[in-house]
Amino acid sequence: MLFIFYAILIVQCASGINAKWAVDVDSSIVDEIQSNPSTGYLIKFHAPWCGHCRHFEPVYEEIAKEVNELSATVDEFKNIRIVRIDATIYSDAANHYDIRGFPTVKFIRGSQIISYENERTKSAVLKFLKRVNGPSLRWISSVDKFNEIRNEHDVFFLLVTTTMVSEDDQLVKEYNNIINRYLSQAYFYATNESIVQETFFSNYKSDDESQIFAVKNEGVYLYKPDDYNNSIEDFIVKEKVATFPQVAAGNMYDLVLTKKIIVIYGFDESPEATSSNQKNELKSRIHNYLINHIPVIHQTFQFAWSNDLDLLSNIAVWAVEGPLLFLYDSVQRKYGMHPLSSTDGKTIDVESILDYVLLNHTQIISQTGNTLAKRLFRPFWELSRTLMAMFTESPFLSMLIIGLPASVLSIVCYCLCCLPNETMNDPDYSYEIITDDQNIGQNEEEDDDDASSPPVTPDDNQKAVTDKKDD
Repeated sequence: MLFIFYAILIVQCASGINAKWAVDVDSSIVDEIQSNPSTGYLIKFHAPWCGHCRHFEPVYEEIAKEVNELSATVDEFKNIRIVRIDATIYSDAANHYDIRGFPTVKFIRGSQIISYENERTKSAVLKFLKRVNGPSLRWISSVDKFNEIRNEHDVFFLLVTTTMVSEDDQLVKEYNNIINRYLSQAYFYATNESIVQETFFSNYKSDDESQIFAVKNEGVYLYKPDDYNNSIEDFIVKEKVATFPQVAAGNMYDLVLTKKIIVIYGFDESPEATSSNQKNELKSRIHNYLINHIPVIHQTFQFAWSNDLDLLSNIAVWAVEGPLLFLYDSVQRKYGMHPLSSTDGKTIDVESILDYVLLNHTQIISQTGNTLAKRLFRPFWELSRTLMAMFTESPFLSMLIIGLPASVLSIVCYCLCCLPNETMNDPDYSYEIITDDQNIGQNEEEDDDDASSPPVTPDDNQKAVTDKKDD
């Protein structure tokens, strides 16, 4: 084990994590966080053999650099430390924060621990930091500020209060109580109806009551208790997802919580699979289709796109190929696929395909992803893909971590079970066994002789001598 530890250190030095902005820390970071409750820490837990960690490392360095440069001018980026820790070496710190996979990114401030579960891009992580390190509820003071915010965010929630808002307004109380639970997943704003009256909110009559809206690129959605089970939380869960977001392993669960039919445009990001222009063109045409059909599909379907076919393969438990439309029923846990292929070999009629898929989605979604057979097969499937990814990204280090212990264990098992016993081939040992057997046989014969002659007592001996004298 000591050899493996030093080998990991050598590989790390050879591969060279050129830390310039993100700081490498050890287990003492746990005590440092507890001693500085006002400082926010963005921590990346990584492993040297993890391919995803290596891919994310340059992005993480850019994030650290950006935060360092913006911390002087942007309030949301002030008082934040960007650090990383090797969870394989400092496992006590990883266990303290319940780290179960790599890479894992967490924002920690005092006792507040928020996991980052979205795509690993610089823009997405920076937006996450602005949400969790800023105020939970932001105020919009003008129409210009509202337009600026709308251009900045794909989705945000807005509480529009009346001119004379009451302290006992139940909607305002529920809104303020719930936003802390979803602070890492959405932006929450508040304003007065007099400020945004000049915008499209003029189409909504407040009736002197506060209202909550989900503002998206294509329009706004008003919270109506009857449509969302009389729950503001249900409204936030369903509407915090953008109209056509990128889906990854981190935010797939957000789509599942909407309890809608999920339609994912999946494609392979490798250049040889499909040309980049064709991928972007298909994505743009699907997005335009959604904008034109929002009133029809909003309540039933949730669209997304992904260049991670492994995510879709893990749901189907077999390798899928793109481009395709992957449909998933988040309630019934069933899935189906429809290829995005052309009939003439040149163009793909996206509109006709989408019309067909939306009309016949119940027939397409026919595969069950939660059967007993698939539940039993899934661990082996995930293990095989994990091992393949490890050996593809870091073959030498993977051989050290897996191959070396396996070799040692094989040798030990061979020595214990398969190696012949040398003492069995020793002639001296065989002679000793034969000699011992002969001695045992002689002892047994002597015992038999002793057993055949009756025992002689002292009285019998004396009697025999007397009889001889009489004779």
